[in-house]
Amino acid sequence: MVQKEHFLEQHDPERKDFQIDRIILFSDAVFAIAITLLIIEIKVPEIHEHSSNAAILQGLYNLTPKFIGFIISFFVIAVFWRSHHRVFGFVNQYSEKLIWLNIFFLFSIVLMPFSSAYYSEYSGLNIPYYFYNCNIILTGIFNYRLISVVFNPKNKLITHYPSQQYLHTFKTRAIITPLVFLAGIIACPFWPLLSRFAFMFTWPSFFIAERYFKYKYRNEPMPTHTTKHKKTLPK
Repeated sequence: MVQKEHFLEQHDPERKDFQIDRIILFSDAVFAIAITLLIIEIKVPEIHEHSSNAAILQGLYNLTPKFIGFIISFFVIAVFWRSHHRVFGFVNQYSEKLIWLNIFFLFSIVLMPFSSAYYSEYSGLNIPYYFYNCNIILTGIFNYRLISVVFNPKNKLITHYPSQQYLHTFKTRAIITPLVFLAGIIACPFWPLLSRFAFMFTWPSFFIAERYFKYKYRNEPMPTHTTKHKKTLPK
């Protein structure tokens, strides 16, 4: 009997789908916790018994930087979850490389509530802004690497491959996010205030990339794939 090289290869093939579901469910739980922690970092302003309406509104106004940080980070994490959801919609095999790469990706996601709170608390300073952007850049790099590994035929993680339009759009969207936040870091020493709005170029860039590849591959035939039929038991 030939000994398998890695313990993952010794897993029961009948439980392969369950193991992939475990990776997805664990990842979803991490995303859910991270995105929830964003709002937990915003503390309710203290209101005294005889506080005036103006004082109450001022307390809310003072939280504006934190709410802005929360909104940005919420949708950034949502973008990464959507990407993760799309990737694992193709995965029907797993490997040690995929598991560890997914863990490193989730590590950068878990760090985001802290980096977001740090930047929101000191939004006027550059170092917290750099730290926050570096967190998102790191997440973007892991996300791009995850996509590259999954869709590389040599890794044999999927059997149904997307069209070239979809694949190029997917990879381009994955690299846009870290590039936009890197541009914010580069612009910060020259235009500190303007650099804070660099993130706003993310979604227009997504739209442009999607339209470009849709036009470029407009004549591409749709990929064919085989559908697995479940065996039916005789009545």
